[in-house]
Amino acid sequence: MQQSKVRCLLRALCARPLAALAALLLALIPVLAAAPTASAASFTVFTDERGAHPPGMVQYGAVKSTVVYDVFGFTCDTAGCYSHGGPLPSEATYEAKVKEYMGSSQFGGAPTAPVVLDFEDIELTQVPAGRTAANAYDLWRRLLTWTHTAAPSAPVCHYGYDWLTQNQELIKQLHDDDLLDCFAPRAYFYDGQSQSAWDSDFDAAIARDRAMAPSHPIYPYVNPYSFNSRNYVAGNTWAHMFARVKAAADGVVIWEATADNATACAWVSQNSYEMGVVTGTSSSGPLTASASPPSGNCTVARGSSVAVPVKITNTSGSTTPATSLQTVNGQAPGVHGYDTTWQYWNVPSLAPGASAQTTLYLTVDSTQVTGTVLLHVKTGISDSRWALIVQ
Repeated sequence: MQQSKVRCLLRALCARPLAALAALLLALIPVLAAAPTASAASFTVFTDERGAHPPGMVQYGAVKSTVVYDVFGFTCDTAGCYSHGGPLPSEATYEAKVKEYMGSSQFGGAPTAPVVLDFEDIELTQVPAGRTAANAYDLWRRLLTWTHTAAPSAPVCHYGYDWLTQNQELIKQLHDDDLLDCFAPRAYFYDGQSQSAWDSDFDAAIARDRAMAPSHPIYPYVNPYSFNSRNYVAGNTWAHMFARVKAAADGVVIWEATADNATACAWVSQNSYEMGVVTGTSSSGPLTASASPPSGNCTVARGSSVAVPVKITNTSGSTTPATSLQTVNGQAPGVHGYDTTWQYWNVPSLAPGASAQTTLYLTVDSTQVTGTVLLHVKTGISDSRWALIVQ
């Protein structure tokens, strides 16, 4: 993933890479998307994010999980396995690194959230069959045992190319022995790729994993970027991907994504909608709030104060009673770094299709932590989700 991006560009089999998830959300979103699926109730969205101004997916209802990158430079050949060409790390050194990646200085993953090992140069579908694969398999057994010691409450997965089948019997044995508890297949979208082509790889990965260990959960890795251009996928593509993973998998991991400019607005809006469906907090009620920041898109500047015109519209077929706007809050207290107030708090009784106007005064602190902010515009009878990108 992170460190293997350059390797991925050079390796044909890595033509399905990963990307980044760092800055995020504050844009208004009445948005069309896929309907919730039957699996949504038990479906978990995990987030791998770190660094300055991360997207803040926790405020949308995601759970922080952990990636352990290959800082050890693991490789194997017919003679054995190595770390940066030399001796393998001690158990204590390895376990300390796992705990570091789980800690607040890195991913801050929840103790019971997946710990995914991204060791692509020894991933068993990537190494030659025979003695090299046997040596890599023995190393995996050692590393997985140590990972369980370092993260005793976490399911452990290895990040993999699950649509491939080389050395599959060795991977299956790791699952049979419960050294691997879950699957973490790559499910990224690529430049010029059709949705049906993405489906083909995704379906192959799910089929392989279900056949190998039916009781072990599958958590595909996705990213809002299209590779290798790093352009954001279209909103309908993200909706399609979400519908597929909700129908076929047990959760999804959004890998180190970013949303730090206006080209991410469509993705931010769609992603906020999808998270509302997953968490049961979608926009609701007869009154819909629509607005646009002075930027003309979904962005606001960190450290700025802006006046945002807001229209409240009765979208139902019946007259709504008079009500009042509530204080604008996000889902995760303590992560916002913003203040709001309304020009007019009262919303009059509205006939079907009628609207009322007001202004939201929004101040974003210069120390705003996340790159996006999720807001709820609530009245006594409605809730509209807003998601804005903080630049």
